[in-house]
Amino acid sequence: MPDQSTSLAKIFDGWGGYHSSILHAVQPLTTEQLAWRPSPKMRSVGELTSHIAFGRISWFSRMQAPGSLELVQEIMKFGSEDEFAKDKEKIILWLEKSWQLVDDTLGEWTVQNLAGSFDEEYQGKHYRLSYQWTLWRVLAHDLHHGGELAVMLGMQGIEIPELGELGGHTTIPPLAE
Repeated sequence: MPDQSTSLAKIFDGWGGYHSSILHAVQPLTTEQLAWRPSPKMRSVGELTSHIAFGRISWFSRMQAPGSLELVQEIMKFGSEDEFAKDKEKIILWLEKSWQLVDDTLGEWTVQNLAGSFDEEYQGKHYRLSYQWTLWRVLAHDLHHGGELAVMLGMQGIEIPELGELGGHTTIPPLAE
């Protein structure tokens, strides 16, 4: 177990609460609500939530985070991201599995791991991406698409207090003394 002063779990404390808010927003949805999309060219609610889970796994596997390659192999057996988007139980399963991957990695890694890097090709350019950049990118991805989810559910008249009124802030900060 890493020293608490250098543990990424300590540094990224709060991300797990936001993950829970996303999960709680998805759990009561019907098949019709998952299939809803604001316009034909945009993702459905189910596609969006699947994208959150698969984005986590994709980026963490690029860093070769603990357990990530096994999750990629497991996904390959079940089908594509679009197939999961229609099945609430599978969406929830993969949101939970992807979060477990994030949580385990943050619990195992320390500040020193942030200096790790990997190479990535994107639009014909070669990049060397640090683990720090990648963790921030995945966190920003969760926040961006979690906000998008909140708007999409709000447009359907679905109440989602954690992502709505509370803005994803499920962890109450300590009171001042």
